[in-house]
Amino acid sequence: MQKIGIDTVGFYTSHYYFDIEDFAKARQLDVNKFHIGLGQYKMGIPAPDEDVVSMGANAAKEALQDININDIGALLFATESGIDQSKSAGVYVHTLLNLPAHCRIMELKQACYAATAALQIAVSLVQRQPNKKILLISSDVARYAMHSPAESSQGCGAIAMVISTEPRVLEIEPAYGVYTEDVMDFWRPNYKEVPFVEGKHSSLVYLRVLEKVWDHFCSETDVAFQDIQHFCYHSPLPRLVEKAHKLLKRINGKSDLLETHIREELDAALKYAHDLGNTYTGALYISLLSLLTHTKENLSGHRVGFYSYGSGCVGEFFTGIIQDNYRKMIDTSVHKEMMQSREPLSYEDYEKFYQFALPQTGEEFFTPRFQTGAYRLKGINNHQRLYEVAQKKNKKKKLVTDPKTKEIFVVKAVSPGKLILSGEHSVVYGGPALAMAVDRFAETTISPQLSKMISFNLLSFRYKDSFTIQTLREIKHRLTHQYQRFLHGEIGIKEVLQTPFELTQFAFISLLDHVNSKIIDGLNIQTSSTIPVGCGMGSSAASVLSVLYAIARFCKLNLEKDRFLRLGYEAEKLQHGYPSGLDLYTSLHGGCVYFQNGQAALRPLPANPFFLVNTGTPDATTGEAVTFVKERFSEQKALWKSFEEVTHAMDRAFQSNDCAALQLAVRENNRLLTHIGVVPERVQQFIEAIEKAGAAAKVCGAGSVKGDRSGVVMMMADDQERVSSICQRFGYTLETVQGTLQGVESLYD
Repeated sequence: MQKIGIDTVGFYTSHYYFDIEDFAKARQLDVNKFHIGLGQYKMGIPAPDEDVVSMGANAAKEALQDININDIGALLFATESGIDQSKSAGVYVHTLLNLPAHCRIMELKQACYAATAALQIAVSLVQRQPNKKILLISSDVARYAMHSPAESSQGCGAIAMVISTEPRVLEIEPAYGVYTEDVMDFWRPNYKEVPFVEGKHSSLVYLRVLEKVWDHFCSETDVAFQDIQHFCYHSPLPRLVEKAHKLLKRINGKSDLLETHIREELDAALKYAHDLGNTYTGALYISLLSLLTHTKENLSGHRVGFYSYGSGCVGEFFTGIIQDNYRKMIDTSVHKEMMQSREPLSYEDYEKFYQFALPQTGEEFFTPRFQTGAYRLKGINNHQRLYEVAQKKNKKKKLVTDPKTKEIFVVKAVSPGKLILSGEHSVVYGGPALAMAVDRFAETTISPQLSKMISFNLLSFRYKDSFTIQTLREIKHRLTHQYQRFLHGEIGIKEVLQTPFELTQFAFISLLDHVNSKIIDGLNIQTSSTIPVGCGMGSSAASVLSVLYAIARFCKLNLEKDRFLRLGYEAEKLQHGYPSGLDLYTSLHGGCVYFQNGQAALRPLPANPFFLVNTGTPDATTGEAVTFVKERFSEQKALWKSFEEVTHAMDRAFQSNDCAALQLAVRENNRLLTHIGVVPERVQQFIEAIEKAGAAAKVCGAGSVKGDRSGVVMMMADDQERVSSICQRFGYTLETVQGTLQGVESLYD
């Protein structure tokens, strides 16, 4: 039987939380009532411009990172925090994510059980059409009456899962136990903003239904309690989950029922629940994500038991098998950053967030802007909700607009640099490469000017000049002709561009000609960069993309990212001859990328610390280094096979956070780069000294085939002080560097 289950996972929660300790102080209660009695530490609180749609879209964006959206045959949206009595919240998400038109959309509701219902429906749909994938989104805001007993368990969050054949995270096993009973333990009539909650009664029903679904499950399968290595429960309160697990163990004749043992067994699965509060439909699957994220041992092949409960009530027990590649599919660094970067609310702010409400009369209203994810609730007009791509508050400044037309007339775009972790030269010959966007950026600002000229102010080069559109087209024509001469072997790649400034000019006019856009008035184009130029960190790719993105934004062109990739590639060819496209792709999308033959798969950002040493701008360009290697080694298949094996080894080491294996891969990569002649002798002496100190280092760009400088060297080291002294001895400076998920994006001044 073909495997069906969870292929990818995305997770999102609000940027804000209210600490239970502050809540207890405000209510004049003993905090241990919540910490010890309920297992609750924080409440996730949505910002006024967040709801189930924006949270669900943010989670789904992550889940779809390496999925072809044309394969999505249905979007199932599970929630009990619905925003419309008729229209599915999923339709809004469908638009935000640009999903295919031939896609079923459904919203499912049965309290907190709805996501499990959606999961079982999704499995059935995939069984019917194995070539299709189903996007399942569970998104909720748990909201209770002020000063009610349930207030402390408020929370919010969304989880998205792609269900498919050959899943990479979890295979869903076919057997299940299910139970339904008409119970009034928790309900919310249409006319109420908050639910009626019979807390103690609901807890008792939760435990009773667990027994019912377990009995039914056992009657449907030979899987016994001892065959299940881990358990995930719907988690309205962590302490209730502990009681449920204790009950299930007792039913199955287990004697180790001490609370300390129970908590140890559930610790990994409940870490998110402690700090999020109740997330309703998503709680069970956030528990699974928490288990996979916080368990250090390899869980491949382990069976997980799932207890899903929805008040009112429906319960279900089923099992799944964790797949071999699950760690590669869980972006733990993103989730960790999201959880750690959340901001605490004061009690006054908590009350303001709680009391915020959209107008009931349907008039035009725009929500205040807070720190959100990629999408936000913009407002409402004529009783219709409006959503938009968010602008990150900590990176945006005040919009500069014409006071009469309100049109934006200053645009800024930034694009990150990159490090190639492995596969610098082999990627040109179809081999794989690993690259990571880093926290060094190229920036382009565009503003109008009274003159009809196009002015370029390139701060990094201390260059400033102005041109007419016609002159820029002449420059483009000349550069295109020169590149053709290079292809025919008449000139070297270094002779194509007369100056590096022409790359920016070519990118600008190419975009205008490509989309047939006209600039009526003059423009001032200013660029700057914190990326070292010509040192292997993708400065030219980042600069080109920031120019293209800023121009497109200024001209109000809604271009797909693939268009920017193609336009950027045309410009990069002028400088590098035969670029692989890796620099552009990494800068365009951000994050960590496994790249081969123009195809890319996203990887979690490496958790290992990195250091950089800039040995100086190479005397040979990237294009010259690539040409040198091509002439001497292009036909040596065994050599490129060795490069490929090193890249795979490094990929595995990053995914498993194996520092020892990573250092071995870095050292072998350096040996191969030295063999093809792109590591100057002085740089190799430096790297040998670093290796003797117990660290590892390698050239990160194309290197150099002449002189004694090779651009940037990446280093993995545990003892920073020791390697720093080696750097000083060679006259180099040691810098820290971090990966970034940010790709090219437009900002405003």
